[in-house]
Amino acid sequence: MFRSLFLFDVTFWLYLAAVCLYFGYILASRPALVTAAAGHPTAESGDAGWAEPLGQLATWVTLFGLVVNGLALGTRAYERMQLSGTFAPWSNQFEAMSYVSFAIIAGYLVMELKYKIKSIGVFVVSIGFIAMGAASLLPYRYQTAEPLVPALNSYWIYIHVSVTLTSYAAFAMAGGLGVMYLLKERAEQRGVAATSIYATFPSLEKIDELGYKAVMVGFPLLAFGTILGAMWANYAWGGYWSWDPKETWALIVWLIYGAYIHARMNRGWEGHRAAVYQVFGLLMVIFCFWGVNFLLSGLHAYA
Repeated sequence: MFRSLFLFDVTFWLYLAAVCLYFGYILASRPALVTAAAGHPTAESGDAGWAEPLGQLATWVTLFGLVVNGLALGTRAYERMQLSGTFAPWSNQFEAMSYVSFAIIAGYLVMELKYKIKSIGVFVVSIGFIAMGAASLLPYRYQTAEPLVPALNSYWIYIHVSVTLTSYAAFAMAGGLGVMYLLKERAEQRGVAATSIYATFPSLEKIDELGYKAVMVGFPLLAFGTILGAMWANYAWGGYWSWDPKETWALIVWLIYGAYIHARMNRGWEGHRAAVYQVFGLLMVIFCFWGVNFLLSGLHAYA
């Protein structure tokens, strides 16, 4: 038990270091971009001085944090197997938060590898760090691996929970990109975007595109996870739907993002409105994932 908790603690500090390095990267990149605006030759990426090594170090620290996070989840899975014969390392709130953090960071690294945009890490890696930090703030009794009740100790926990939590991670990425969009948009309206750290951000069109793609990953995953949850509920409790608070809020979150996709495809909801909606959707996900467990009682109180 203490081995996994130690690895989770190490993950927390590595993600904190990564966030600081990404902030350092955009701060170090700013002078290079200002110089480029003045007409002096610089590297195409805008990196100069400390910016490039800081960016590379940030990526490596993030990757190392992801590996340690994975080792922590793997160690907790081994501990759970010894405890109850179920190795799913997302069987309580602490483990679920840690897995969401893992999925956010993994998704970000894929995005950085594909699009070569490190400044996004300031927002997306920060959300992964916050998720890990929120997990570490839970009381110790919530962090330990307790045996699951017999109805939950089944193969359904491997597929339903993992798929649903991965969808939450995709929505978290979209929310972080929404915040990034709103900040850059405000800087452009004030006329300071070209001479500030906001110049290190990608274009508003690119941020909007990436946020939409993140939602389009999370939306079908949440639909699939909800269907799997209904099948698991029928297996465990004899009914597909019981209007449990977690079930109800998961459905509400799915409808919220369904409305966003409909509005974008049919009403042209892009840019500012889409970014605001992504942030709003993230707040709803947080309440569904975190608030429901502590404010509303139901069958999902275990995680």
